[in-house]
Amino acid sequence: MLEKMLGKLAENISEVTTLSTGKSNFITKKDHNGIYVETHSSREKFKNGTKDNPFEHISFDFIEQAWKEFTIARTATANEFIKTRGRSSFLMAMISKLPFVEVVNVDGSMAVKLKEFKTDDLPCEKLDKVIQFLEDVILGTYDPKHLSKQVNADLYKVKSNSRQDLRIIGVLNKNNDINQDVLQLFLQIDNKKQMIQNLVQNHQYFQITLTCLSILKDFSKSEKRRALEELGMLIVRNSMGDNLMVESVAKQRTLNLLTWLEDLQLIDSDWTPIDLNLSGKVQKVETQIREYLLKIANEYLDSRRQEFGGNPLASFIRHDVPNEFGRLSVLNNTNYLVAASAGKGNWTSVPWISILNKEVTNSTQKGYYLVYLFSEDMKRLYLSFAQGVTETSKEDMLRIKQEIRNEIKMEQQVKRDDNIYLGDSNRAKQYATSTAAYIEYDLSKLPSQEEIIHDLSLMIVYYEEFIELKTNQYKPVHGNSMILEEKEFFQNNQELIDHIHSFIKSKGFFYTREEVINLFLSLKTKPFVILSGISGTGKTKIVQWFAESVGATEENGQFTLIPIRPDWNDGSDLLGYVDIKGDFKEGQLTKIIQRAEGNPDLPYFVLLDEMNLARVEHYFSDILSVMESRKWQDGRMVTSNLLSTEVAGSDIKLPTNLYIIGTVNMDETTHPFSKKVLDRANTIEFNRVELSNVSFLEELEEVEPISVSDKKFHSEFLHLKDLYQKNKDLVLKTTSELEFINQSLQLINAHIGYRVRDEICFYLAYNEASDLLDYDQAFDYCILQKILPRVSGSDSRVERLLMGLYRLFTGKEFLEESDDLELDFKAAKYPISAAKVVEMLRRLRDDGFTSFWIS
Repeated sequence: MLEKMLGKLAENISEVTTLSTGKSNFITKKDHNGIYVETHSSREKFKNGTKDNPFEHISFDFIEQAWKEFTIARTATANEFIKTRGRSSFLMAMISKLPFVEVVNVDGSMAVKLKEFKTDDLPCEKLDKVIQFLEDVILGTYDPKHLSKQVNADLYKVKSNSRQDLRIIGVLNKNNDINQDVLQLFLQIDNKKQMIQNLVQNHQYFQITLTCLSILKDFSKSEKRRALEELGMLIVRNSMGDNLMVESVAKQRTLNLLTWLEDLQLIDSDWTPIDLNLSGKVQKVETQIREYLLKIANEYLDSRRQEFGGNPLASFIRHDVPNEFGRLSVLNNTNYLVAASAGKGNWTSVPWISILNKEVTNSTQKGYYLVYLFSEDMKRLYLSFAQGVTETSKEDMLRIKQEIRNEIKMEQQVKRDDNIYLGDSNRAKQYATSTAAYIEYDLSKLPSQEEIIHDLSLMIVYYEEFIELKTNQYKPVHGNSMILEEKEFFQNNQELIDHIHSFIKSKGFFYTREEVINLFLSLKTKPFVILSGISGTGKTKIVQWFAESVGATEENGQFTLIPIRPDWNDGSDLLGYVDIKGDFKEGQLTKIIQRAEGNPDLPYFVLLDEMNLARVEHYFSDILSVMESRKWQDGRMVTSNLLSTEVAGSDIKLPTNLYIIGTVNMDETTHPFSKKVLDRANTIEFNRVELSNVSFLEELEEVEPISVSDKKFHSEFLHLKDLYQKNKDLVLKTTSELEFINQSLQLINAHIGYRVRDEICFYLAYNEASDLLDYDQAFDYCILQKILPRVSGSDSRVERLLMGLYRLFTGKEFLEESDDLELDFKAAKYPISAAKVVEMLRRLRDDGFTSFWIS
């Protein structure tokens, strides 16, 4: 009877993935004789005309033959499937789907193996008798540890059976000691059976039984019972020896098992699971966590010799593994985040699977969490209670590690020493140093899935216990996560810049540290920045990676790319509009604004891609105006309404944690910017191209994103008076420099006003406070971004202006034919601006017209 379960399983699934290669087999059709299986290869051959059909028919007789070969071997590689050799990969994958089968590694080959249990895992008595015995224990009638001294021989058998069943549900341990936590819960709950129902669902043999009954739901009661009896005789051994359970014992224990499930309302009167999808706890047994861990161990070293990009194992680790862990009941709630990595852009020496409580951290670079760490040689696996190694100081790491070891009592199997060995690389040593406690596994003898899940559940208990202990050290933020006080991760903005720069570099993109600093300071000065430059220089990518480095991604809604359309002529496409029914239809930007308002402590980045495909003054004017309305109110920065209650149903303002970056190209398809727009933005130019610079790609290291709070980015100044008292010397020095430049700019009426002066002072004050650039270097960027974009024209006044600016920036006269221009730049006070002025002068002489923009 049991052999029919495999065929029934085949009828109920649509896809099976082979164990070694991960190739998909699609079950597209079933009939009375068997199933029809297609692969990508068979479909391609059919399409090319080299195969008559895209499928192969596999009969149920063939499947039953494979079942016989498997059960004889008990642990079977492909070599054990002799009569069914042609389809052994598919059949092994199919067999592995059965809840009582696990995947193991046998001498480097994948194998399927029957799980094994003891008779003590099946109930000895009726449930009512077990509950009665438990109540007698509570009343003190019986002492489980000394039962033989309290009852006569006839009664001892009955009571000892009930005692054994209390072990199944966790009330007693193997030494018959009472689990006081479970006992207290039992005393507090009126519905005793409901409690036992929950306990039963944590027991693997009960889970397997429920899953088997779900597969056999269309069979009769007698067939179901017979199948479960055969299962018991196949996988259950005598608790007092190694022989398999005999039929008479199997019949009695199976009947007890079924009556328990029926009494607990886990199955109906037809012995069909009441929830055919089964609860999360039952699904636990259906996961393939053990198989996934072995797959990584078996394939990682070979995969590391291949290209990282597009590698199937890297994708498997990143996507499939977290999804599989997420099915576990202990992790199946909103508090936990599972992430896994084989590296970012290139292979890491120590792949990992992290389990993070989002109330503590959402990044493996900070806080503490549980993590599976594979040793570099793929021989050992550690389930560790660890800390972020990148953004935690060594002093804090050692302190927290000692706290975990001292404060949390753990089982003997959990080691609390510094003997974890992952390998000799710096990354391996860092991970080892960060580990406070761990369970070590030999990957050649990986324990059963039940034990793996039990160990994880145990570590989660310790993890949550420490979280409870340290609750007062956490600061809540809006949204679904909590972060540590930021000072623990970035002591200053230099460290933040180093992280952002390293993260972008790890993605295979090269920008100088100064370019990253400039973007950071520009955003902090004003939450609107324009990136210009020729196509293909990475304007979009630097924004994307900058945002992702600080935890802002498209997935969590903190980063959004909005492509601009040429037909936009007002703000409705961004902000929304009122339809013919009078209902307000939100625009893309309005949705982002509302998310940002709901999470004021997190930064939100919006990238307007090719923002000058339409006239910026037309579709963006409302946003620019509201941005200028920022003011201080009750110690907070606020703006005027962007949309009113009458239009949108509620007042929509521009949140201070929203940063808008626009990329622009200048060609025949785009529109120029007015001074109104340029006045309100820092215009950063990306035209530096070094095609031969590929050396930085040789030794890239994995860098993970870090969730950073908005206070690192938001503006602290709105008006010059906000910084004047503390930065008086800087303001006076900057204003004096700007006076000289303004005198030249008046020649073409391009001189700056108070807004530009103030924002340049803000930029320089932020820079000085963080000690990022020297004053002249920072002021050079301000000239380039706030002043030179205003200069354009075709007459001699423009030429005189540019030559005067060159003289001001370098201290020398501009000579077109001079061989010393490069030397002039290097010795110049403001070299970047001087080089731009020369570029504009040459364009004026060659084309008769010049501007800041390259087209």
